[in-house]
Amino acid sequence: METLMPFRVLHVVESLGGGVLTSVLAMVDATPGLEHHLAVWPRRSHADTGDDLAAFASVSTLSHHAVRAVVDLRELVGRLRPAEVHAHSSYAGLLARVVRPSTGVVYSPHCFAFERADLGSTTRRLVRRVERSLVGRTSVLVACSPFEATLAAELGHREVVTVPNRALDLPDVRARFATPLRVVTAGRVGRQKDWRYLLTVKGYLEEVLGGRVEWEWLGGGDEAGEDALREHGIHVTGWLPRGDVVRRLADAQVYVHTAAWEAAPISILEASAVGLPIAARGITTLVSLEVPGTVATAADLAARIVGLGDPNTWAAEQHRSLVFSSVHSADLQRDRLYAAYGHVPAELALR
Repeated sequence: METLMPFRVLHVVESLGGGVLTSVLAMVDATPGLEHHLAVWPRRSHADTGDDLAAFASVSTLSHHAVRAVVDLRELVGRLRPAEVHAHSSYAGLLARVVRPSTGVVYSPHCFAFERADLGSTTRRLVRRVERSLVGRTSVLVACSPFEATLAAELGHREVVTVPNRALDLPDVRARFATPLRVVTAGRVGRQKDWRYLLTVKGYLEEVLGGRVEWEWLGGGDEAGEDALREHGIHVTGWLPRGDVVRRLADAQVYVHTAAWEAAPISILEASAVGLPIAARGITTLVSLEVPGTVATAADLAARIVGLGDPNTWAAEQHRSLVFSSVHSADLQRDRLYAAYGHVPAELALR
């Protein structure tokens, strides 16, 4: 019997913590017929949330120095000879496209860097120009939301495939209604997740609407931000293993998301998968994904949280979350990934 050659995918990431790695692990899980390898460019410190890397056939660490990292990645590509090099996030995308492997580069921005609201307009224009200059070195742009796909097309990418993120390896738990409501959010305490906006929501809920709920931030990050959250009565857990995060989500009654910019956040998908009603800041990406419970202002977010204190409203919103989660399936993710990779042998695709 003829043995099929493995279809190797080399994933390039810049962190072993956070939502990007979880997204990659979900892709690996959805395509068991492929042989997945991981290259990590430790450009900056990260919070290692204990994800199991056993699904990868190999894990390599590139030099943190940019020039040496180019050499390391070029040597790794030459040794593995992958069918696809799949780069995740802006810096990994830049590195992989500088190397310019013969296969081309499948690129997942996981939110284009020029969407960062904490950058000045000049810097954002410069980053956009860099992204546009690299279009010719990108074989396929993998977007994680309809809005990201639109941005990719505007940059000039002709091959764009939208591959949905999804929750991975969820424990068998389900959120239940209880009062007082426990309101949670998750992620890195920093500018992107916008802890200041969360404080605005909390202040409006308590001072204007007279509401009283319990608050928790699952994660850690900026020390000043953590201190400010605690000073305002929000419990900050610090970094937790992903399984513990999901169990804490299931113990809550509302998931609130106040990020100023996003891709397709895993935390929202995990919250919806355990049936947790969502209250989300209505940034363009989340609206394009049709995340349930997106609203326009901090006052609207506070009102939505208070409204979820009604058990019938809560039950209806739990149903909306579960429906939203079901759309983000492994089957759909697999089919879209095969479309992005383009030349997966049928025998492997059926595994």
